[in-house]
Amino acid sequence: MTRPGPPDELLAGAGEYAESIRTAQDELIRTAPESVLMIVGGPGTGKTDTALRRVAWLLDDPELGLTSGEVLVVGPSHAFARRTRALLEAWGHDGVAHSSIDGLLPKAVTGRPEAPYVTRLKGEARMAGLLGRALEKRRKRQAYLPSVITVRGRVVRLDPATIERVIATAKASEATAGDRRRLLRAALVAGTQDPRLILDAADQLADRLWPEFEATTFLAELFASRALLTEAAAGEFTDREIDALCRVTAEDPPFSDADLPLLDEAEHLSGLEPQTYAHVVVDEAQDLSPMQLRAVSRRSSTGSLTVVGDMAQSTGPWARDDWHDVLAHLPSEMPHVHRELRFGYRVPRQIFDLAAELLPTAAPSVQPPTTVRDGTADPVIAPVDPAGRAAVVVAAAADHAADGRSVVVICPARCRDEIEAALRAEELPWGTAPGDGRGPAITLLSPHEAKGLEFDAAIVVEPGFIVDDDPRGHRLLYTALTRATGHLHLVGAPEDLPADPGTHGGAPGLVADEPGLTEAGPAEPGLAPEPSPPGLAPEPSPPSEAPPVVLDPAVQEQIDMVAQALAETLLGSLTPELWPVALDRLIELISPDPAA
Repeated sequence: MTRPGPPDELLAGAGEYAESIRTAQDELIRTAPESVLMIVGGPGTGKTDTALRRVAWLLDDPELGLTSGEVLVVGPSHAFARRTRALLEAWGHDGVAHSSIDGLLPKAVTGRPEAPYVTRLKGEARMAGLLGRALEKRRKRQAYLPSVITVRGRVVRLDPATIERVIATAKASEATAGDRRRLLRAALVAGTQDPRLILDAADQLADRLWPEFEATTFLAELFASRALLTEAAAGEFTDREIDALCRVTAEDPPFSDADLPLLDEAEHLSGLEPQTYAHVVVDEAQDLSPMQLRAVSRRSSTGSLTVVGDMAQSTGPWARDDWHDVLAHLPSEMPHVHRELRFGYRVPRQIFDLAAELLPTAAPSVQPPTTVRDGTADPVIAPVDPAGRAAVVVAAAADHAADGRSVVVICPARCRDEIEAALRAEELPWGTAPGDGRGPAITLLSPHEAKGLEFDAAIVVEPGFIVDDDPRGHRLLYTALTRATGHLHLVGAPEDLPADPGTHGGAPGLVADEPGLTEAGPAEPGLAPEPSPPGLAPEPSPPSEAPPVVLDPAVQEQIDMVAQALAETLLGSLTPELWPVALDRLIELISPDPAA
């Protein structure tokens, strides 16, 4: 077995920091398993590998007696799960369960479109209370005991006292569904003249008393009825929120991805528990909704967890700015241990310096790690027009693959078809999942799919599109830029690219702007620009009356969606007199300039 440890070829460039990196990681690896260990840090600090080395240590310690089948590793994607499985198996630990967050949850046909604010609403922790109340009221409706049951046209009279005794016995003994049915049949058939008729009546009654629970049926019926939703809301949801959850028309597919954690919660409330593990690792935890975190937590039979993430890479409907909301939904029975890895050794300094210029806008409260390794090449900046974009991307990918490097092309959705067509035209081996040394060297991913992964070379296509296409586009771009351990290419429209790397000491002048990345300009519409370091930016122009900004329709639609989600949150959470206070606080939180 290969002993796991930080890769020597990367730490070799860390110089005096190498021993500090090993010491910090080893301390985390050997943290007592009776804890919720949080490993946080920036890109390239070794968070994921440290968590996996912790798994290896837990499995290797004979005193703990932990087996591979008692450990679960959860990540953001199937590609991430393949990577973690390959690493642990290379270290001699087969049999550990690896899953994406969606793969962990109940199976259902998904793809139903819904507004972002509905997705966020379904992820809130109070949805657990709504489901619990809805299920309890459903049980009460089903528990009605009829005085007679008709079987094949014949009336069978029931003895309520006998049935109540069976229900009490089944509940006290926690009998299974089959045992409950057998108890009822035996109690009703005793002393009868027509046992076959009574047995059929008992089966009908059992179906009414203890119906088989289907979470998909339960959730579909709940969301299809405003009356049921209002009853289960119990005053904890506004009329607007109930309207948002209610599905007035049946659609195919019936569920969205946000419904999967709700199905898991419904199964839990009904008594159908998932497989559990003695220790659970969850990576990219900063993106998970409270309902997803509840689902992950209940997979830990002991409460022992290793939680991994980076708040600067928090994106999606549950993008956050601190860890408090994550901690609130993790098991509280064990102590929470919070540790930060401060040294970045996987992403070269030249690449990270470029990405770090996004942080004042993307995550102003996050302190970047100290980068300790210099790379062998500066980032390549390739301005192109749309007609030549795919050819430049594919040529760069082919060159790196020919040199034996693993390559990722991180591509926004609106460029994907042309990139795929160019790869096929050049007959290059490529795929949509990272290779393991035997598969294609070129991987094509979206910015979201690239989370948690790393490659020798990364080609980031149209950074301006990445920023435009997501409310947290600056964080997505930051994530995309930091997937490379050696080489980075930026390919896109000239106005969306940073200055030439030679402009100031090899670190490109990258300042986030709309619609892309330029040398100067506001970080977000309506916000003041982040001041550039002295000598690195041109003198500001005198203030003038700016003409009205005409936004791209897609950008305007995205802004409208975000504004609607904020409005729904204000309407549902605060009284009107507090709205101005909340808006002022929002500006303080997102402004890169404390004086803004």
